[in-house]
Amino acid sequence: MRNRFLNSKVILTLFIAVTQTILSQAPNYIIVLGDDISPSSLGCYNALNPNTSPNIDKLAKEGIKFNNMFVSQAVCGPTRAELYTGLQPHRNGCSSNHMPTKTGTLSIVHYLKKLGYRVGLTGKRHFSPAAVYPFEFIEGFEENANAKKPISESWDSVKEFVSRNQEQPFCLIICSVHAHAPWDSGDTSWWNLSDLKLPPILVDTQETRHYFREHLAEIRLFDEQVGNVQTLMKTFSLEQNTALIVLSENGTGMPNGKWSNYDWGVRSGCIMKFPAPYNKIFETNTIAQYCDIVPTLIDAAGGKIPENLDGKSLMPIISGKTNKHRENAFFVYNNGKEGTDFSSRAVTDGRFKLIWNLTPNTLFAVRVINGFDYGYIDKMEDRHVRKMYLSWLDKAATNQNASNMVQRYRKRPEYELYDLNSDPWELNNLADNPNYLKEVTNFKHAIVAWMNQQGDVLMN
Repeated sequence: MRNRFLNSKVILTLFIAVTQTILSQAPNYIIVLGDDISPSSLGCYNALNPNTSPNIDKLAKEGIKFNNMFVSQAVCGPTRAELYTGLQPHRNGCSSNHMPTKTGTLSIVHYLKKLGYRVGLTGKRHFSPAAVYPFEFIEGFEENANAKKPISESWDSVKEFVSRNQEQPFCLIICSVHAHAPWDSGDTSWWNLSDLKLPPILVDTQETRHYFREHLAEIRLFDEQVGNVQTLMKTFSLEQNTALIVLSENGTGMPNGKWSNYDWGVRSGCIMKFPAPYNKIFETNTIAQYCDIVPTLIDAAGGKIPENLDGKSLMPIISGKTNKHRENAFFVYNNGKEGTDFSSRAVTDGRFKLIWNLTPNTLFAVRVINGFDYGYIDKMEDRHVRKMYLSWLDKAATNQNASNMVQRYRKRPEYELYDLNSDPWELNNLADNPNYLKEVTNFKHAIVAWMNQQGDVLMN
């Protein structure tokens, strides 16, 4: 009996020792998440305009810059559900904006708590139900992305969270509302309207220039928040044991960005700076998606990655062991409550992108942009993105290029194939070119296989 008691005591002592060792080695995580920011507006991703992201640009020179990080669906709800669950839209249940995640789904909170972490979130949420996302919610950041003149953030509760218990690792997600519309915050004096360079997928009007500059000012505010996080890490001596991940979220909330499978919508900025021994400095063209973040955090903390996740750990990339990760990235768009009954799927191998519009006979409309095309009456009369689009219609009446851009937005062909190397803004559709029949065929098969894996029903 005494020996059995001693054996139990030894086992318990060893368990505590091993647990303490794991916790002491597990890194903290701080994830800073933007809102509706395309990487093409960030300096380190060859921004068209200067002065948008000095802090992020500096971070990119100190860590790992992912050039081909993608969201699976370019709207806020599905993007966040994918990021937090490691599952893509149809498998986590949030396959159009504002949909809840499937009850019983595990999230980053469950996975990291099991490994001994405190998991907190401040700022924008845009997810449900609470049982799937039992974060410790931290005050101080604006939660309403649609707020006019959002509040300036307070860092007091964030400071308390990161300094509360030095013996327990933490994961903190800071969710900004910049640069979500309305675009009415920040300092626009960095850019002259006449000097602005607009993405060629936007119609050049005074309204477009005005709101695009306002959008850049909000990106600069997000960049300042990233800089404040770095100052916080220095103040609390977190740099030696904390991984910092900066994500720009889905793309810009303007036509041909968010609410689409175009590159301006699904491509995301991603920079990671890990502590030793993974404090590497390089950039990578490996294809990755938001569902890869959760398994990466589990892996870096020494946990076992669940087999049912769609994501795969990026630690082999981060550690420099390989530069191979995914052959393809896949995308889904379902309009849902956002507009007309429109669905699209897409895939890219890093060079070519095939967009398969499953409802090509349906008018494409996003209620906050051109909902009036199908009779939607917007209660917000001064909505910025709609005023921008209305200026496109005015110009289209007398300008053929503007008319073509409007028609391109409203009406999508069944297939769109783009060579992203020579046509990064996806303006030259190669789908009907017989020289690219092989690419179209192979990509269609890949999309169907992915939809079957996801439990996504092909629409006629």
